[in-house]
Amino acid sequence: MELDFLLIDVFTDKAFGGSRLYLFPDGNGVPTDLMQNLAMELGAGETAFVVPGSNSGSGLRVFTPSAEIPFGGHSVLGATFALDHLERRVGGEDSQPFVWELESGHYQVVTTEESGKRIYSLQLDTPVFMGQYFHRGKVARTLGLPEDDIAITGLPCEVISTGLPIHIVPLASLEAMGRIILRNRDADAIARDLGFGDLFVFTCETVQSEATVHCRMFAPYFGIPEDAASGAATGALVAYLVKHRLVKYSSKVRIISEQGLEMGRPSRIIAEAGISGGQATDIRVGGQCVLVGSGSINIS
Repeated sequence: MELDFLLIDVFTDKAFGGSRLYLFPDGNGVPTDLMQNLAMELGAGETAFVVPGSNSGSGLRVFTPSAEIPFGGHSVLGATFALDHLERRVGGEDSQPFVWELESGHYQVVTTEESGKRIYSLQLDTPVFMGQYFHRGKVARTLGLPEDDIAITGLPCEVISTGLPIHIVPLASLEAMGRIILRNRDADAIARDLGFGDLFVFTCETVQSEATVHCRMFAPYFGIPEDAASGAATGALVAYLVKHRLVKYSSKVRIISEQGLEMGRPSRIIAEAGISGGQATDIRVGGQCVLVGSGSINIS
């Protein structure tokens, strides 16, 4: 079996930035155990396989190095970019939403132009507020920080889903973000409490003047020590920022998230949402994509 793949960086306009994605455009017939082995061997945060969907649509299966996941934001965007690169997009003009079928549902990707740049944006699920996580001291220990670095914000640690549950953790400063040293044993304890193990940490202090928030994502539970760009998590963060009135808005809100700087893989994520009843609705998260390389793998 010979399998072709593309190596794509998502949420960046430069190679070796953003989130790395291995995309197999012809995943039909590849056994699940081989998909997982490839994801583990290649080692990217996400490895995705294009497969047939129901009713002749396009499906996508997404794997981290340790498990298949029902949804992956940068996989969906990178896969749409790949279809354009391979000239395989069907079902309408680029300006029309392209629909992917994943385990967790159907997701639309909209392609737009912004200052001459091609932006791929994903429509996320309606935010679900799943509750606060009240063990702030345990979260601080997991990040290798004193509890005051969280407490001084006056904000809660909270779980919100726009497709995947995301544990959002506020920090007071960029300086505190730079001191994070993840403790996996403590992260495992949080994973047992919540049933999942990611921590999406943010501060409203930023490096770039155009950015709204500075973020870091840790997902050791999924075999990802740190993720350079997190689309679904940014969608959940928009809902958090609006709920706690951390951004100005009227009928709409737009934020720019910087992430991956501590990893040397800078990313730029654009998130937009409508506002209804003081809550974020119709959340879209997007960015640019870059083709880094391509190749094939021979399985004997």
